[in-house]
Amino acid sequence: MQVELLAYTQQNPALASEVQANSRGLPSDLATIWRGCGGFPEQLIEYAGRVCYRSTHRMGTAPEFIAARVREGHEDIIEHVVVTVRVRDAGDQPMRWRLANRHCEVSELGNGEWIVSGNARVWLDFFRRGIALEALPLLKAVAPAVYSELELEQAGGDGGLDACSPAQGSFSSADLARLGPRECGPMRVTLLGFTQPLLSDPELALHHGSATFFFEGISRACTHQLVRHRLASFSQESQRYTDLSKGGWKAIVPPAVAKNEAAVAELQEFWAMAEEKYARLRALGIRKEDARFLLPNAAETRIVTTMNFAAWSHFLWLRAVDKAAQWEIRQLGQQVLELLYAIAPAVFQEHWHVYREKFQNG
Repeated sequence: MQVELLAYTQQNPALASEVQANSRGLPSDLATIWRGCGGFPEQLIEYAGRVCYRSTHRMGTAPEFIAARVREGHEDIIEHVVVTVRVRDAGDQPMRWRLANRHCEVSELGNGEWIVSGNARVWLDFFRRGIALEALPLLKAVAPAVYSELELEQAGGDGGLDACSPAQGSFSSADLARLGPRECGPMRVTLLGFTQPLLSDPELALHHGSATFFFEGISRACTHQLVRHRLASFSQESQRYTDLSKGGWKAIVPPAVAKNEAAVAELQEFWAMAEEKYARLRALGIRKEDARFLLPNAAETRIVTTMNFAAWSHFLWLRAVDKAAQWEIRQLGQQVLELLYAIAPAVFQEHWHVYREKFQNG
């Protein structure tokens, strides 16, 4: 069996280094991602984990952070890195991989050639079962901390990424200008990274491309809708581990409420009461995981979200281009659509056409 690396999650080229990010006005919290250990895939994994605990200021301070989370079984954070390979001379083995773990994507090209995509957790599951071990050197090169428990039996070790880095698409300066973080009121939508195998068939690109976003300044009401999309990976700021005072959460105010002074006063009064009661419970020794029961759906949150293009396509049809969608997740979906269309116009052309017809031309 021959295995060739086609793509893995790489940084959005519009996101600059830490120094450049600060000079461009990006939030310092986002800029901390480049302090992480290893290459961008591992930086992304650590960042997703630290978003959960609101400890992004500690990026890079614990080299064993990823390996420790994997040992503990907290493997959701490694799902934000996706790796695509081309497999030759494998018979029907890739289809058997698909049967072993339904979260991978497998496409048969003919003549014994296959395209296989999976997130780092899928590949870890394969390797632990003794499946697809021919791909282990490539995966260890992409994210060595994820696979530190596994030994390479093949001679030559992992070889580093210089020997197996896939070709990447190029972006013009105009493209880069469209790929930066987007803000809509308190909401900020950032495309952190994506995989985009250079496949000429849009159908293959639909199933083997993926994108990872960081959503900030949105309500828990919004993320309750977001996480209903099952074929996705989520790492959300935890109310169990993050204290309200540390999180500094605000209440997200719906536009209909914001237009009504009396309604705004009611919401502000309720939010102030929730903060006060939360603080009292904490002072009484109540744990954060129980004190959070007081917090309303309006509570601001942050979440890292990864889907392949097919799952994003389904999300966009329901949330971005349907006027029946709830206002907040529709705003979020439309920001996502504009960014996805910028990196994969052939895949999201139909969504873009409907969006323009319904919301920009009407």
